[in-house]
Amino acid sequence: MRGPSIDDRNFDDLVREGLSLLPVYAPEWTDHNPSDPGITLVELLAYFSDILLYRLGRITPAAKLQFLRLLKGSEQYGFGEPGSAATADELQCAIDEAVRELAHMDCAVTPRDFERLAIAAAQRRMPQRRVRVHCIANTDLSGGRMRTSAVDARGHVSVVLAPPDDTSPYEAAQLREAVREYLLPRCLMTTRLHVVAPVVLQVGIGFKVALLPGVSMQAAQADIAEALHRRFGGTGEPDSETPAFGQPLNLSAIMAVIDRVPGIDYVENVTVLSLTTEADAPDASVGVQIGATSTVGVDTLIGGPGALGGERLIRDSEGVLASIRVKPWELLRLFVAPDGIHAVGAGDRDRNRNRRSDHG
Repeated sequence: MRGPSIDDRNFDDLVREGLSLLPVYAPEWTDHNPSDPGITLVELLAYFSDILLYRLGRITPAAKLQFLRLLKGSEQYGFGEPGSAATADELQCAIDEAVRELAHMDCAVTPRDFERLAIAAAQRRMPQRRVRVHCIANTDLSGGRMRTSAVDARGHVSVVLAPPDDTSPYEAAQLREAVREYLLPRCLMTTRLHVVAPVVLQVGIGFKVALLPGVSMQAAQADIAEALHRRFGGTGEPDSETPAFGQPLNLSAIMAVIDRVPGIDYVENVTVLSLTTEADAPDASVGVQIGATSTVGVDTLIGGPGALGGERLIRDSEGVLASIRVKPWELLRLFVAPDGIHAVGAGDRDRNRNRRSDHG
């Protein structure tokens, strides 16, 4: 006789349910006779499912209580003993609580686990501030290796931690150490953990803008710099829209940010004047221009020394520039280069307006 169970289905019920699902998940399977090997497999699975359901129905409340104590590692549950007034609801509530605790992961296995736990540890020291984290598996970024090509290392996990830009170097180092101490006991035994600071990729740009009547160039420069910092800087605010680690820099995105600044009529000839990191030469530069209509791959031109920064240029099938490559452990910092903003002349303004009106 079957004991009480959360599932009252028997062998026949399971077979009928399995057969009813065949037209949904395998419409090409048309032979549902008992002689078909697939039907035999359905019946076999139903047989073992029936056995498991029977065993579930035979588990007594006392057995559940003992399993609960084994999971919790203590004798803290006194209900269920002879003479106690415990109810089935109390036991079920205790079981649900234990299941919720077990479902809360406290061990870092995947990169997402490392990032989640690192963010939790960082927010303890920097509440209400946005600390960005990126985990790269099988990678050793310690000791300046991120500036070389020798970063692949089996069993190593590198967590790149980027606090807000206004964080002092001492505070940033203390934050990395606190996150590392928090993650170490939560790693697998063979994991070699590294918590490092990101490499900042400084991108200096230049461009031409046409201002609306009554707007001064000085005010426009300040508004553009603020807009670029809000979009491509590390403000540390929870709602900031800074790019993720390793996300390519699309030149059309730069133009879109500048074009939305109040007081700007339009922008053209966005030019990347410099691409530098801590390891680059200070004079490393590359000139990259994008036309007024911002059609990447159609009206994009590459200028300047071809060898400088060439490994970071992502081109389309026609060989024209589409975006700037950013490495997984790098953070993008965009700024307007000195003397990088120029006003569009009156003649250029008329030609561009006629061109845009011709295109509708």
